[in-house]
Amino acid sequence: MFKLVFSEKINDEIVSSINYIKNTLKSPMAAQNHVDELKKKYLKLKENPFARPLVQNKFLASNGIRFIMVKKYMLIYRVDEENNTVFLYRFIYCRRDWINILTNEIKKE
Repeated sequence: MFKLVFSEKINDEIVSSINYIKNTLKSPMAAQNHVDELKKKYLKLKENPFARPLVQNKFLASNGIRFIMVKKYMLIYRVDEENNTVFLYRFIYCRRDWINILTNEIKKE
């Protein structure tokens, strides 16, 4: 089983998405469903992070980027097979320009 490691940025994004659903959309039940769905995806990633393919963008794929959908959000991650670790990198709303966001971030690293 793989260990999950969360980036600081992803923690903020997850909390922000939950707060948006709960407070802005005024839907605490949907926010709880969002959390429950996220937990299910965590379990899937722990068991088999390779079930999802590398992204189609060549640059991001060369950096090991994969994602799994959580409702309308993308849980973006990398797998470190040597250390049995899944690094949860970003949690981005699916309609954002995630390819450019990630490309720019990785190039700055």
